[in-house]
Amino acid sequence: MAEISTEAPALTDLDMQRLLQEGLNALNRNDTFAAETALDLILAERPEQPDALHLKGVLSRMVGKAGDAEQFYRRSIASNSNLPQAHHNLGNLLRSLLRHEESAACQREAIRLKPNYVEAHLNLGQALQSLGQLREAEACYRQALRLQPNYLFARQCLASVLNEQKRPKEAETVLRSALALSERDQRQSAALLHNLGVSLKQQKRYGEALDALNRAVALVPNLPAADYNRGNVLQHLGRLEEAIDAYKAAVARDPLDTLAHYDLNQLLYRMGRDEEFLRSYDEAELFFPSSGHLPLHKANFLFQRDDYDAARVQYERAAALLPESVTPHDGLGLIFARTGDFAAAIREHDIALKMEPENTHAWANFAETLVRAGDPAKAKAAAESALRIAPNNQRALAVLGLALRSLGDSNEERLNDYEHFVQVLEIAPPEGYTDINIFNRDLNAYLDQMHDGRREFINQTLRGGTQTLDSIFGAGHDLVEKLRARIDQAVETYINRMAEDPDHPFLGRRAREFGYAGSWSSRLQDCGFHTNHFHPQGWISSAYYIALPEAVENEATKEGWIKFGEPNFDAGFKDPIRRTVQPVPGKLVLFPSYMWHGTVPFHSQQSRTTIAFDVVPK
Repeated sequence: MAEISTEAPALTDLDMQRLLQEGLNALNRNDTFAAETALDLILAERPEQPDALHLKGVLSRMVGKAGDAEQFYRRSIASNSNLPQAHHNLGNLLRSLLRHEESAACQREAIRLKPNYVEAHLNLGQALQSLGQLREAEACYRQALRLQPNYLFARQCLASVLNEQKRPKEAETVLRSALALSERDQRQSAALLHNLGVSLKQQKRYGEALDALNRAVALVPNLPAADYNRGNVLQHLGRLEEAIDAYKAAVARDPLDTLAHYDLNQLLYRMGRDEEFLRSYDEAELFFPSSGHLPLHKANFLFQRDDYDAARVQYERAAALLPESVTPHDGLGLIFARTGDFAAAIREHDIALKMEPENTHAWANFAETLVRAGDPAKAKAAAESALRIAPNNQRALAVLGLALRSLGDSNEERLNDYEHFVQVLEIAPPEGYTDINIFNRDLNAYLDQMHDGRREFINQTLRGGTQTLDSIFGAGHDLVEKLRARIDQAVETYINRMAEDPDHPFLGRRAREFGYAGSWSSRLQDCGFHTNHFHPQGWISSAYYIALPEAVENEATKEGWIKFGEPNFDAGFKDPIRRTVQPVPGKLVLFPSYMWHGTVPFHSQQSRTTIAFDVVPK
């Protein structure tokens, strides 16, 4: 008698293709159960079938199993390395995991296999943009658009990378052309309007920027980053209470948005709303107690406020929650140094540098702690370690000067050379004026509208006054631009006077072409001053005097004068101030950015108004 087989018949190729199509169709309609059933039938008999493995990767990612998805994609590629879609989807997954280098490699392989793969070009661009390779990302987006000219998301990405490259007018052109094609897709239109708002903000067209952002929010009320960028624009329009509300809305939408937290609390501090200052971090931590970034950012604010005990608690919490982060240990090192526990400070700096031996900032901070601890020889070595990594690091140069001075090393005079490097230049009346005093009067009155805060930014050196928001050069302020033309001439004169010395950290950067890393106006009130500091982003720094109190005329007390050479802590120098300069309206003082400088407090009901900037070589 014949036996009856109980085994299922083997899948034919036709069966497999039918099941693959069933799995794909189920994925397209989000029916994960049906998709898994079909794909598992294939893999039970053909465990390394590449298309089924690829679709299992898609399915795993849909249900939030990133680790499983990666393994399925990699198995699919191992079984058949010529599947461009598998490389592409693996690249997308890796980018979502912030593994951008690997993601870019996957997209390049997908493009090699399928040169006209539009999505792979676009996603390669996104990976490169995340890596800071902006020109390369731009080329990818443009290639995607050559292949598919009306690809709206590619236009959105192209505009984004143009904005990031500070090319907002080009971005605006791209966005306006895309908006004309996006009327049927509200979410796409909202995203384009949002990016248009960013472009217009970069162009200082704040009213138009706010209108674009408002239109974006009207289309999609929960649009990511829209409230945050509305807050930024509202600050520039002087509508500070509304800006606070916008930042609060951004934080409420995403309690882990550290940029929104930062700008909200900066503005709360400037507005004197101390009862609300830092509250957003505490409220967010109730919902995200395991986030280390919230206590870390709160600690930075507390440190800037000189609340060292509270900052220490937050840094310690951040260190426990972010075991791979150098920043909490670096912060703890600075706090312990400021409170006199140098053994603990050095221990924390050692931890940071063992974690990241090539961290310039950590080496420079360690050098400062060693100066404070009275060990200038080791401080010199630490500063030199920072400079081997980043030769133009202004913090390391500032601390190196202190170490050399403590050691009695003549190289300190060569480094700082207060007599020649600090220069006072007279500014000629700008175009349309014959008298610099009349110009300064008009400029001072114009700046009134820009000094709209109630007090200084917490992270800046100004005490007892206000400072303008963002760079004021190139911001459309006519009187400021008239002054800038004269300042350009003065900076050229200063550079032309420099000696040729390619081995000197200041003179060696000499270049005829230059730009500005930042520009701002400061206004000090009664008892106001600038703490002793240096400028970490500059090469040549400055102070142009617009309006001064009568107190600066007293040569005995030197109230309101700029001073050089004194650090912001007691380094044990008998005479810490190496040079002082009396402010005079219409005069510009230029000096190396790494040079310690500050102002002597003054007593007067008259304010002290300046414009300052940092020059960088091109």
